[in-house]
Amino acid sequence: MVAIEGEYNKEIRSAFFNMAYSPFVILNKDLNFVDVNEAGLKAIKIKREDFIGRNLLDFFPYLKDTERYQMYKDVLLTGEAMGFDELTFHTDKGMLKFMIKAFKIGDYLGMSTLDVTSLTSNIDQLKATKLNLQTVNDNLKRKNQELEEFSYVAAHDLRSPLTNIHSLLDMLQSENAISQEGLPVFEKVQEVAMQMCNKLRALNSVIALKTNMEDKKEVVNFSSIIGKVKVDNSEEIVQSRTIIKEDFVRAPSIIYNLKQIESILQNLISNSIKYRNPNRKPVIIIKTSIIDGKTVLTIKDNGIGFDKDTDPEKIFGLFKRMHSHVEGLGVGLYITNSIITNNGGEITTKSELNKGTQFKIIF
Repeated sequence: MVAIEGEYNKEIRSAFFNMAYSPFVILNKDLNFVDVNEAGLKAIKIKREDFIGRNLLDFFPYLKDTERYQMYKDVLLTGEAMGFDELTFHTDKGMLKFMIKAFKIGDYLGMSTLDVTSLTSNIDQLKATKLNLQTVNDNLKRKNQELEEFSYVAAHDLRSPLTNIHSLLDMLQSENAISQEGLPVFEKVQEVAMQMCNKLRALNSVIALKTNMEDKKEVVNFSSIIGKVKVDNSEEIVQSRTIIKEDFVRAPSIIYNLKQIESILQNLISNSIKYRNPNRKPVIIIKTSIIDGKTVLTIKDNGIGFDKDTDPEKIFGLFKRMHSHVEGLGVGLYITNSIITNNGGEITTKSELNKGTQFKIIF
């Protein structure tokens, strides 16, 4: 080994050179290796005698005549340390990658390295995984788009013949073309046709919601929106003698899409009125709060409720209904849930038969 003990203290060499976890090498002005620590020998799996005295280009021939090779020499000339990105080293067992820090130590060039082979491999795997996920996501978006287009076309194309059937049935009835014996069956056909038309209109509304989710948001005042919903449902509120209690002190407003927040409150309030308990005066309590920095809206009623163990998929599913004794299509809660989840929020519910229902929305 070339004697260079005069250039750095033996104790420092022992502490920071041989005992280092990372590979460390020293080269002379001709960029020949004059020393290497134990970590370096283990990393490149080579004997010291096969390493010392050999030139940098013997191990990294691709550096010849490159800017990086000249920069190593510049460190010796200027004494200014430099950091470099990956340096690749090929062995019999594969390829190693190192991050390099070059600096002047006496009259020699010191290089500290960091083995990033595993890190680079993991990054490459993550990039490949990300690319695969992006491909899958793009395919899902395309499939969803195709399904939405198919649903729209199917609903649109079915609407015309169903409307025609409904009109033809009305014509038969107006012309007294139905016998007394066939009237019950005719009335059933009318009812089914009406249900199909209503469901088709509801489906078109859902498709319109899914394909036209507006991104425009503004400051929305809860009291103002509740006031509008009250006006829209004034007849039902008066007839049912429903009492609506409001408390928006903790969170009087929210930044949201105006039409969407109006749809949410309209659906939930109309549901509370629709499914009121006939044996007591309907009371709806609406309040807001701030929990963990998020606006929370709670709507609680004392209506007929439903089984507390009901599957959420049934509660918020399309055309799913908790009760059949009142008119409805099972679309309102589906739309409400879609709006909230598409905006990154969450809606949960608690209910018990004959004890009312509570909806909690975390925006």
